[in-house]
Amino acid sequence: MQKLIDEIKKTSGDMARRGWAESNGGNISLRLNEERFQAFNGFPPKSGWMKLPMAMPEIAGERFLVTGTGRFLRNIEVAPEKNTGVIEIDQKGEACQLLWGYEPAGAPTSELPAHLLSHCRIKEKTNNQSFAFIHTHPNSVIALTYAVANLETKSLTRLLWQSHAECIVVFPQGVEFLPWMMAGSMDLGKATADAISRRNLAVWQFHGICGCGRNLDEAFGRIDVAEKAAEICLRVMAAGGAKQTLSDVQLRAIAANFKCSLDEAIFDC
Repeated sequence: MQKLIDEIKKTSGDMARRGWAESNGGNISLRLNEERFQAFNGFPPKSGWMKLPMAMPEIAGERFLVTGTGRFLRNIEVAPEKNTGVIEIDQKGEACQLLWGYEPAGAPTSELPAHLLSHCRIKEKTNNQSFAFIHTHPNSVIALTYAVANLETKSLTRLLWQSHAECIVVFPQGVEFLPWMMAGSMDLGKATADAISRRNLAVWQFHGICGCGRNLDEAFGRIDVAEKAAEICLRVMAAGGAKQTLSDVQLRAIAANFKCSLDEAIFDC
């Protein structure tokens, strides 16, 4: 259990120190693997069953470490038991209960629909090999959604791929762009899960980004690379615009060198 807490303390601390988690912004969830699942066996429930907004049979019986609603990620390092909690999904995937955390009282993040619905897709698409989901507010990614008109998935992906050569290796399937929707809504949750079924990153217009991975390091790393590319892109724009950029031939060569499977449709942009 301590290793699990240490991991979320490190990730939340890194997010806060980068300025990605102002006030109570940003949230993290981690589906517990078999070993970590068993660490919470025998814990008496701290709540009754709370109905989920829709049935999610794909994650029936699963347990998740989830940051709390209204809690500051920067405080997880000093009080993990107050700012995070472990929830368990019932055997039908219709309700959840609290097993640990949110001291003295609290609840999971308001973005729980986006997290749980995305975990359904992540579990399926990775054959039960990926466990982490992060939503956060990186400055440059958000700024890019204001600075560039008519963004959509292909154009955003091309901008990032061409701004930093690491991007096509770290997210070869691209970045899904989601037009603005109300935070915490089922519409946003469903759209995010749909995006995550195709790609490992999804940008919420004017709001932030979501990333998934095998673990918190991988999910965080994907977001970190996208944020650096967005920062480079904005700096180039501020300097008068790109005079040269990575060509399609060069991008494909990088992907081939690292044996990455590309979404070729991105090149239709």
